[in-house]
Amino acid sequence: MSLAFSQPLGGAWRRMQDLLFHPFDLGRWFVLGFAAWLAGLVESGGSGGGSLEYLFDMDDGRDFSDLPTRTWESVQDLMVEAWVVGLVVICLLGALVLGLVLLWIGSRGQFVLLDDLVHRRTEITRPWREFAAQGDSLFLWQVVYAVIAFVVMAGLTLSAVVGIGWLAALDFPAGASFPFFVLGGILAFVLVAILIYVEFFLIHAVVPIMYRRRCSTMEAWRVFGGVFRAHPGSFVLFGLLHLAVGMAGGFFFFAAGLLTCCVGLVLMMIPYLGSVVTLPLPVLLRYFDLEFMGQLGEDWRTLDPLPEPELPGPPSPAPAPVPDEQDSVEFERDGTVVGTEDVGEDPGGPEPRPEDP
Repeated sequence: MSLAFSQPLGGAWRRMQDLLFHPFDLGRWFVLGFAAWLAGLVESGGSGGGSLEYLFDMDDGRDFSDLPTRTWESVQDLMVEAWVVGLVVICLLGALVLGLVLLWIGSRGQFVLLDDLVHRRTEITRPWREFAAQGDSLFLWQVVYAVIAFVVMAGLTLSAVVGIGWLAALDFPAGASFPFFVLGGILAFVLVAILIYVEFFLIHAVVPIMYRRRCSTMEAWRVFGGVFRAHPGSFVLFGLLHLAVGMAGGFFFFAAGLLTCCVGLVLMMIPYLGSVVTLPLPVLLRYFDLEFMGQLGEDWRTLDPLPEPELPGPPSPAPAPVPDEQDSVEFERDGTVVGTEDVGEDPGGPEPRPEDP
């Protein structure tokens, strides 16, 4: 069985239009926008990092042979003042706690948004409580995954730094070290792509499975693993198409914000109002997830079938013209015109005569 792309995307487009614009209800937009904002807390988390150039002082023309020594000296310089260390620790702990709270709320919000879209309603508290077990399971899985991803990326970064220092210490020529950079770049690209795809499949495939089957995250991953092995190429293309649709929608809203003299862009930057303004995009993408997964069989469908579009029928025949009294004329064989007013009542046949005895 091959999985289609255009039909699920077209169905998602129709469902988004019917939900948000037929009819247009501003109150519905605000409630669904809040649900989309909650769900987006899982996906909007990013890692922002500044430059470490001040730490390693790499613009002084020296090589990397004494990199570990210079790094330790720089760290010692930063730790001279104890209050700096304490402030950094407090900020890191506060950011960690805030991130965990937002991740937990976003995990619950994933199922709130899905339930509202599936049932075409605007509720927050009922699905929040109903899918509490699935939301908490998703939260715990993401915490473990974040730790694993951090360890992998930190190991990759440390390996790159050690490798560069090792090549510089051995005074490798530039041409001889080029293959190492190529292999390292390919390895980094593959690892980053795997981490991104795992996060994508978690939100856009595993979460719908958890919603449909009311199961835990690990069980949903096992179910998804079976269908992924049967359709690996289709799911990879699904991720790329998902990315393309999201980018196209982002460019559209960016252009719309510019056309409003940047007023729209300001509204999009406000966390909750931004979700309301751009609501058609997350609704379209979530419906696309459900439509695409629904192709796998009856056990995978969470949406009711769309009604068939009404096709225009054949044109009805024109009514026969009613003749006017002036035009109601007849012609005798000799060409004499006889009007309706000249035609008397039909006298009928001859009277029957009584039979002779």
